[in-house]
Amino acid sequence: MSMPDKWEYPWFAAWDLAFHCVALAHVDPAFAKYQLILLCREWFQHPNGALPAYEWDFSDVNPPVQAWAALEVFAVDGGRDIDFLSRVFDKLLINFNWWVNLEDAEGNNVFEGGFLGLDNIGPLDRSHLPVGGILEQSDATGWMGFYAIAMGAIASALNRSRQRPASDLVLKFMEHFAAIRDALASQGLWDEADGLYYDRLITPSGAAVPVKVRSMVGIIPALAAAVIEEDDLRHALVVGKQFADLLGREGLDHPDKLRERGVLRGKPGDQRLLLSLCGPDRLERLLAKLFDESEFLSPHGLRALSAYHRDHPYVIDVEGVQASIDYEPAESTTPMFGGNSNWRGPIWFPLDYLMVSTLDRYHRFYGDDFTIEYPTGSGRQLTLDKVAADLADRLISIFTQDQDGRRACFGGTKRMQTDPAWHDNLIFSEYFHGDNGAAIGAFHQTGWTGVVADLIRRRHGEVEASGDVVRRIGIEARQ
Repeated sequence: MSMPDKWEYPWFAAWDLAFHCVALAHVDPAFAKYQLILLCREWFQHPNGALPAYEWDFSDVNPPVQAWAALEVFAVDGGRDIDFLSRVFDKLLINFNWWVNLEDAEGNNVFEGGFLGLDNIGPLDRSHLPVGGILEQSDATGWMGFYAIAMGAIASALNRSRQRPASDLVLKFMEHFAAIRDALASQGLWDEADGLYYDRLITPSGAAVPVKVRSMVGIIPALAAAVIEEDDLRHALVVGKQFADLLGREGLDHPDKLRERGVLRGKPGDQRLLLSLCGPDRLERLLAKLFDESEFLSPHGLRALSAYHRDHPYVIDVEGVQASIDYEPAESTTPMFGGNSNWRGPIWFPLDYLMVSTLDRYHRFYGDDFTIEYPTGSGRQLTLDKVAADLADRLISIFTQDQDGRRACFGGTKRMQTDPAWHDNLIFSEYFHGDNGAAIGAFHQTGWTGVVADLIRRRHGEVEASGDVVRRIGIEARQ
């Protein structure tokens, strides 16, 4: 079984494993597929559908990224192994329903989930709230939108292959996505003034308290985006009540209105609809915050917590409990979760990698018609593929030599920077300094940071996008 690290972290973690598989698929796709299936086998997956989070606490919850990883591994392998995709899909159907039934306490499609792999990213321990009540999490809700999209894409691939009818399951996940988007839009998690999503704490007394921390928690909803082909769209509008109602409430129940909003493109017979949790207006606001160099954008990727909090620590005072959080670009100064993983400023590859992938997906829909200022405040307008490429290059630059022959990952360690015996022995660390890209955390962590190999191959056009693979399956099946 693939571990985060054979020395410092010799144990499995569910969402780490998913990212391992995407990197491993480039060298051993059979092993990568085996890993994803293994976690869904009877001796790992609970009969109720829950997947174990990590070795010391099976019942905790990690972000549900297995469906996304399965689709990516399937695509990297050439999009041929329909049996693998079908097998993992069946088990993830059970897991998806477990999430819907257990992690949505109020039944309003605003999800909980606890720390969700982000350790100390909030001022409070999100798995064990010191004040009681319920924490409605923008990241958990965003992850569920992301999960629904990935499952819908797998169902579409299976259906297009003509080896397994699955049009009703495509519709099922469009319906779920519509409900999640509706909840995210209406339940008070979006802050119009700040242009970010925030968690919301519902206290035992019933008060709703927004947790206004500028972190990746508020960015994750932007990861949930997909392009729906015309046949699936037509079927959903005719059969799917929740999806059709969502478009109706937003005044988008006619193709002309969808085109005016900019979310329907193409000629009749080949039309495509962009589904996203954010919507075009909120996406622009959110990306403006994300690509501000005084906030999230660093020379070597995206910080997990905005540098805004360097000079503006956030303090929450609720139900007699006070807690605070500030920007810490290197190691953590809080003992939360053992104090050995820090999401309060460093660069972490998994979320940065997903953002690069999401930007590319948005560009494949909008093309050159959608531009943003990048970096924010620079006055330079770029298309989203150029933004994705620059962000990928920033991440890759952690390991490559700069004009002075230095590697950011080695930081101020003189021997690693200057000794020929060490200089080319790269370290794939757990996370990286939010300001200078130095490797910190677990130093032999060759787990999810290994997705840098996938980024490099994609920058050279050597990997076909999963969406293109799904479309190609349909074309080949009709021939």
